[in-house]
Amino acid sequence: MSTFLSKNKTLFYLLSLYGQQKSNTFHQQQLASTLKISPKQLNRYLKLFQQHNWITYKAGNGRGHLSKIQWHEDIEQIIVDAIKPHLSTMTMMDWEELFTSPNLTDSLAVNFKHLYQQNIKNNILYNERLIAPINHPIYNLQPNRVNDIYSSALISNITNRLVEADTNGNIIPSLAHHWKMNDLKLRLYLRKNVAFHNGDLLTAHDVAWCLRQLLHLPLWQPIREIIIVDMWTIDFIFLESCTYVLHLLTDIQASIYKIVDTVVFGTGSFAISKHTPNQIVLEAYDNYFGMRALLHTVELNILPKSSNSFYQTNFSNDITYKKINFQNGVCAIILNKNAEACSNKVQRQQIKNIIQKHLYKPIQKNSSLQNHLSRFDNTISPLCKKEVLKIGVPKGKIGLNQYLFSSLTQYGYLPQIEALTLSQYIKDSLQPPKYDALVYTNVVTVNTAFKKLHDMFSPVSPIYKICKEDAYFINIFEKFKIATIAEWPLLFDSLNHYLIEEAILIPLFTHLDDIPFAQDILELNFNHLGYIDFSTIWYDKEEL
Repeated sequence: MSTFLSKNKTLFYLLSLYGQQKSNTFHQQQLASTLKISPKQLNRYLKLFQQHNWITYKAGNGRGHLSKIQWHEDIEQIIVDAIKPHLSTMTMMDWEELFTSPNLTDSLAVNFKHLYQQNIKNNILYNERLIAPINHPIYNLQPNRVNDIYSSALISNITNRLVEADTNGNIIPSLAHHWKMNDLKLRLYLRKNVAFHNGDLLTAHDVAWCLRQLLHLPLWQPIREIIIVDMWTIDFIFLESCTYVLHLLTDIQASIYKIVDTVVFGTGSFAISKHTPNQIVLEAYDNYFGMRALLHTVELNILPKSSNSFYQTNFSNDITYKKINFQNGVCAIILNKNAEACSNKVQRQQIKNIIQKHLYKPIQKNSSLQNHLSRFDNTISPLCKKEVLKIGVPKGKIGLNQYLFSSLTQYGYLPQIEALTLSQYIKDSLQPPKYDALVYTNVVTVNTAFKKLHDMFSPVSPIYKICKEDAYFINIFEKFKIATIAEWPLLFDSLNHYLIEEAILIPLFTHLDDIPFAQDILELNFNHLGYIDFSTIWYDKEEL
């Protein structure tokens, strides 16, 4: 793949020669070998540089005689000026090549950085743009209040957490570069010179302000208080043992942010430059403490799923696309054991049997669904008297309405089904349960044991709201606080089995989804939170 320097050989060898040969005298054979060219080619370039009046060059006469070179005082400015005419065509890959050149001096690096920043301000790099569809509005950008998948996905790209998890679930540094922990406290040491998108530097006060707002949540209750030790050090004091605390800090709600005049600012690889009801534009943050995003701009357009849009760059010129497949969470029916219609296991088991008997085949026929229901062919007795059953169904699962209504009606139920918009669904998640049954989809692409347990014990989870006073549920929660990482899958399996056996949780299916993207797009990856990481996306110019 051709790059800026490979297409501009004169500049490449000028930069290489300047980085390699600072003394006035040199052995031509040795220098040619260092630059990986022949002595004849080196001599030709030296004469060319002299014609441009960049150097004064005198060849050594005879074997063993040294050649002499004198650099003009403004040579670095000459190199910078030689780059300027190419700014409009330079890509992020070209800039990365310049900044990682082994021949780059410190002063040239500073000059290149100024040129690069000027280039961004002039919006020349704006032509490298990812255009992506999102199918729902963004309702919330404040991490501690977020409870929908779409807002969480955006927040994951504009914020950071104190620590993150790698693909194997191991804790790795992020805003905190080191930590130490015992039974009494966790101490974290913050990186210095990390800047929010408004330019303010991150301090322990910002971290404490964000995370103290979470201490009322069930999973955070083992933490008694958060103490600011100094500007760059913070302590978490434990009320009781808490083995999962570092993993808790990787959660989206533990993202670090600040609010200035009602605007949310993060420290992430992208900053929001435009936010309207129909479009969100992100720009790569130049002062990001980690690896800079490869594309400068991400344009998120809110479009209906029926639009058949796909991820593409503004250079994509083909209507064909590839797909990345993933399991998009489990769809289940949750029966409210605190509601009169589902208050005992016999009632719930009958509803479960009806669902298995009548929904098994329709789900099995759908190739995009992985069926979790068991086949049930036994006879089911109808109710002795009519029973109203209030059911909440997200509009995205509206196809289930007909099956639920027709099957339940056969056995004496009077289903009252309410189709919920996303905003209604989010609003209801903050209130006590109001339905006898709820169709619930846990949209997630990362299926770690911690994530699954975390979602069970989240206060916005319908399972938590229904079971928070259940003895078995409480027992698993208490064990989770002191369990080792190896024990987490067993705890989840035990709790999941209990909920299914009690006919509180009826898993229906896993939705096998896909994300379409243009042929030229590379590195469409998920981050550890299960959302697309915009910072690693790149495009293949040869595919264009």
